[in-house]
Amino acid sequence: MLRKCLLTLLLISSVFFSFDQLYAREIQAEKSQIQPKASEVSSEEKKVYFTIRYGQGGFRDDRSDIGKLGGGQLTLDIKPGKYPVALSISGEYYTNSADPTHSYEIAGMTVLNVLYMTKRVIRERANVFMGGGIGRLKVPKGENEPDAMVKGIVYNCEAGINVRLFWKIGFYGMGKYLYAQKKNNSIKVIDFSEGIVLLGFTLNFGL
Repeated sequence: MLRKCLLTLLLISSVFFSFDQLYAREIQAEKSQIQPKASEVSSEEKKVYFTIRYGQGGFRDDRSDIGKLGGGQLTLDIKPGKYPVALSISGEYYTNSADPTHSYEIAGMTVLNVLYMTKRVIRERANVFMGGGIGRLKVPKGENEPDAMVKGIVYNCEAGINVRLFWKIGFYGMGKYLYAQKKNNSIKVIDFSEGIVLLGFTLNFGL
């Protein structure tokens, strides 16, 4: 699990690194042409930045009748203005219906992540993030007990990009790896090792 997680982050981070290098010279040239006064910079700096992410996506799963599961997430990222580290709290689900009944569906999941978040690139309109964390999820016991849930621990690692479109509105895309395993009486009641893709919108502001 750890190896898959590290390989996923390494692949995505290498893409982002190449992406940053492509625009680094352009950004440096723009900054060298316009040097704001120290008082102006300090007045624009925020102590804390917040990003609300709402996205949809899913992953492939042969246990599903349609071979995949759809879902989404609602996330709050909290980043101190002086540091490239953010605390991220997300609520997610991945099911085939509004009323999940199968053990391969995730009825609900809450994850706490620590993310490395770069300074904005591409004319200050985008930033990339990557990191991981831990959380809790609940999975239906099965069709025979549709209202009963099994709870367990989930491990998560992710990487993505957030691009501001206009005002405080933007969009994001991300890839993540999710891992959760649990057995009762030697029987797997939770079994996930999934690569997930999500796309959605963001609201960005600072205080």
